[in-house]
Amino acid sequence: DGDRKIEIDRPVLEPIQTPDDLAYVIYTSGSTGLPKGVMIDHRGAVNTILDVNRRMNVGTEDRIFALSWLSFDLSVYDIFGSLAAGGAIILPSASALKDPRHWADLMVETKATIWNSVPALMKMFVEFLAHNPENAPATLRLAMMSGDWIPVTLPAQIRTLFKEIDLFSLGGATEASIFRFMTS
Repeated sequence: DGDRKIEIDRPVLEPIQTPDDLAYVIYTSGSTGLPKGVMIDHRGAVNTILDVNRRMNVGTEDRIFALSWLSFDLSVYDIFGSLAAGGAIILPSASALKDPRHWADLMVETKATIWNSVPALMKMFVEFLAHNPENAPATLRLAMMSGDWIPVTLPAQIRTLFKEIDLFSLGGATEASIFRFMTS
């Protein structure tokens, strides 16, 4: 009978974790150039994720292009930011992780709406699209860059390809466990 339910008698466990408990440790060079472990608690990570989603109006219709390695702090937002908003995560093929043509094809196919990366990867993408503008994903509405300085010419290059895109420079996510928003 397909309608039968099996009930298992188990005690309900009370949570022992708190928002101040350690969520993860990630190594970063920060501004010193020397790797150091940074401890991020759940509260800091969740605060960042929810704040970015609120400020950027990230919702269920969004599809985040997750280009950052899972060991890099930007991946925390790629994964948990999209899931917290009910959106989707787009993962490029591991074999084509540094191939902007693959990125463009995948972003067009999946209707990507959000880009989140270091500026160097966005620069690679823009340089590819400058010679292949027909490959630009028309659905891209938001680009967030952090983790390094943004070349002063990059925002204008991005706007040449994506007229209506919102561009944001987000400071160091790990060091402060928040992004510092700056529009261009």
